[in-house]
Amino acid sequence: MSERETYIIILRKDKRSSTLSFNIGGKEELMTLLKLVGKNVNFIFKNIVSILSKYGAISPIKISDREEIFTVREDLGPIIGGFLILFRRSRNPKKWLSLLNDVLEGKYPTLVIVLENYVAMALEMSRVDKHRNKGQKQALTPIVLDASSTSLKAFAKIFLKNGKKKINVEAYV
Repeated sequence: MSERETYIIILRKDKRSSTLSFNIGGKEELMTLLKLVGKNVNFIFKNIVSILSKYGAISPIKISDREEIFTVREDLGPIIGGFLILFRRSRNPKKWLSLLNDVLEGKYPTLVIVLENYVAMALEMSRVDKHRNKGQKQALTPIVLDASSTSLKAFAKIFLKNGKKKINVEAYV
């Protein structure tokens, strides 16, 4: 990630559905990292905004009937990106929202490092994949998102199951 990143989370609503977009950028322009659609998008967005608000980590840019736009505090942007990867095709978003709250409370500092590195890894894999998908508009390609989401969910489940044990991440970095 570059020196000064801006993370923006957007909920766009129309009559039939809603789309949650997570964007990243600097001074020049924003790039869509990923988009989520589906029946849980409004629920996920509202809860992320609520959780981040508790920590003073989100600021509104624009709120209207059709669109809600917020900036996410820079240090939490990669963490939110990681959680949005977890939410992709999730059958139980409440589980991941609960984990997000725990992570922001500082209960799982190791998971913070994992999420940040997971987003960076997914971006690198998508750069390679983009050579095959030249028309792709979002930074994280669908095939990388599908694989990343599935593997991150599996990792998080195992991590939480064994979460009582201390893992020395610094030894692996």
